[in-house]
Amino acid sequence: MKTRTVIIKAPLSVELIEEERDENSIRPDECFIESLISMISPGTELSRAFGLKKGASYPVRPGYCTVGVILKKGSEVNSVEVGDRVLFMGPHASHHIVSQKAINPHSAEEEFFYKIHPDLSSKQAAVLLMGWIAMNGILPVDVKLFDTVVIFGMGNLGLLLGIYYKTMGVRLIGIDPVKHRCEVAESIGIPHVLHVQPQDQSEAIMKATDHKGADIVIDATGLSSVIETAVSVTARYGTVVLLGSPRSDYVTNVTPMLNAIHMRNLKIIGTLNQLYPYDATQGVRITKRRGMDHITTMMLNKTIDVDKLVSHVIKPQDIMSAYDGLMNHKEEYTSVLIDWTL
Repeated sequence: MKTRTVIIKAPLSVELIEEERDENSIRPDECFIESLISMISPGTELSRAFGLKKGASYPVRPGYCTVGVILKKGSEVNSVEVGDRVLFMGPHASHHIVSQKAINPHSAEEEFFYKIHPDLSSKQAAVLLMGWIAMNGILPVDVKLFDTVVIFGMGNLGLLLGIYYKTMGVRLIGIDPVKHRCEVAESIGIPHVLHVQPQDQSEAIMKATDHKGADIVIDATGLSSVIETAVSVTARYGTVVLLGSPRSDYVTNVTPMLNAIHMRNLKIIGTLNQLYPYDATQGVRITKRRGMDHITTMMLNKTIDVDKLVSHVIKPQDIMSAYDGLMNHKEEYTSVLIDWTL
């Protein structure tokens, strides 16, 4: 059958191509899945679409947050049934052949099926994996009720992470140079949001913390300059969390930042989305499945209101316009979903 797939052929060259795929060729451990909705990951995808990641190879099949319905399954698949909706790490495409096995959790090739709660919409489910990625910004951190937490970046990761920290009862501050994102942060209940340009952010955070700095500071942008600012506003014995993935070149004198880390006894935590396995193993109690079960509950009870997080739902052929919006029109674009039924 003919399927549609998004391909980034080179920077600024994105196409929706047609391919032949044999749905009858699935192995016993695989399923044939028709996509319903997939979510754009701004950091990863924009870095490829606009050539921000040095040394990246092309072509690229972008995307890894996909919701689909199972049309066929192999004889060894026992975790789902034909007709079930599932979340899986599939690129932007109309159809997929996916293994049910969650393989090495330390590999970028990890695959899994997450069966979607019947009361959860496909739109909500498409945000589940991004919700889990954001959870990596809180799970490895030693959080206390009296802590002050600062999140740099009110994009989808920062907003979701802000919701989690808010439920912990800490003093929470969000900061972003884009007014629209600050307004979204306020609308979802982040109590203290600062709309401040990058060059003034360090001063604004220090003023907001009575010049003490924050106990926990998270970079949810992936911008090296922001990480430098994050270190500068972290209090003695505090923690800096790198939730975003730095990709673009940045030239600076690192000695003041390294000196601050050393002299203030700061802890730096890297939180690429490979800290925890999908399913429980011996000696492990934190898993992706458990995290997404909790996020599902938060969505069902409206602690997480997906409608406030998603700004655009597009047709697959409009993906380049969505990339442009996410990159160049941040006052309008926050999160974007691709509806494969359109």
